[in-house]
Amino acid sequence: MNAPLRPALRSKEDVLRALVDEISIPPHMDEKARGRYRSIGDWLNRDASTLKFLDPRISAQGSFMLGTVIRPVGDRDAYDVDLVCRLAKATMAMFTQAGLKAAVGVEIQSYVQAHNMASAPRDGRRCWTLDYADEASFHLDILPCLNAEQQFRTRLSAAGIVESIGVSADTAVGITDKNSPGYNVPGGAWNISNPTGYGRWFRLRQVLVLEPWRRAQMAAGRVFASVEDVPNHEVRTPLQDTIKLLKRHRDGMFDGDEDRPISIIISTLAARAYHGEATIAETLAAVLPAMAGLIETRGGQPWVSNPSYPLENFADKWPAAPRKQELFMRWLAQANRDFGEYLRGSRFNDIPAGLTKRLTERTVGKVIPRLALTTPALALVPAAAVQAETSRVIADGRATKPWTP
Repeated sequence: MNAPLRPALRSKEDVLRALVDEISIPPHMDEKARGRYRSIGDWLNRDASTLKFLDPRISAQGSFMLGTVIRPVGDRDAYDVDLVCRLAKATMAMFTQAGLKAAVGVEIQSYVQAHNMASAPRDGRRCWTLDYADEASFHLDILPCLNAEQQFRTRLSAAGIVESIGVSADTAVGITDKNSPGYNVPGGAWNISNPTGYGRWFRLRQVLVLEPWRRAQMAAGRVFASVEDVPNHEVRTPLQDTIKLLKRHRDGMFDGDEDRPISIIISTLAARAYHGEATIAETLAAVLPAMAGLIETRGGQPWVSNPSYPLENFADKWPAAPRKQELFMRWLAQANRDFGEYLRGSRFNDIPAGLTKRLTERTVGKVIPRLALTTPALALVPAAAVQAETSRVIADGRATKPWTP
């Protein structure tokens, strides 16, 4: 049985949205990933868990929290799922960082054994990593952490920073990090982060588009007290779609390069440059030219501040590894050229060769058959795809344009 014919694309916005569809994680894979980390949360909270009395809570951070997950470029590449394991009733007086990492590791080890997983968990610098090697290939990075409300307030106060939306002490956490001088020291200093606060800030950057969605959901019987309560992964906004396109462009340009631009910097700068634009095209046109100007310099060093913890610099590795900054600026300039060329073009169905290369020909090739094709665009379509689409058009009685080979 033939698959249903997908709608024709008639504008640049249609094309951009279709490209996002192709690079987004499929819904069933997204739900499988969320089901797996919910399973880990259930394991940590079972009656026999050694951590149950500390109220362990598993939640997503990174792209799974923001709703900006994209497919890996290669079929054999895995999705990276970043998780936070927060022991809500634990304190820094109860654990060293090494002790917290080990305590969480005991339960992760037992989860792997109980579920007959093929690979043992890997003990990384900050996280425990679980590898799933079945039909849904995932790496789950689990970051142990605990409340850091007091330390967060103390550090902000010393720097003269006041709490604000997203910069909230009640969501701050201390995280484990083997490179921290206090890793094995009782009462030693902890690195602070605030992933939940970041998610709150990210939602509020999109209040102009999220508020109508929230009201529509309330009319349908789903109550969200405010935009802050809207789960990022349940909506689809121009900013989220733009970030997905930028990340795929990055991957197409630097796939496999360890110094390639990191997603958190791309997402942060794009969100800072976003001001409620209603379409993907408008968002790309607004944020790309503005991103470079949002990189600060503090003490002579490049600085991309964490909006939920302003003392954290997402670009802290750039001074010691200048190639990271070099590749970021090279990528940003190329993204401006590639997307700018398409957005300025007179025809929605002429996707520039440079943009096609960076988004990958495989991705663009899946979208091209849905266009009202021009000669340059037609050249990018595999002959088999053209013939298949032609047959469907004829069978459907819509043979109004003779674009067959």
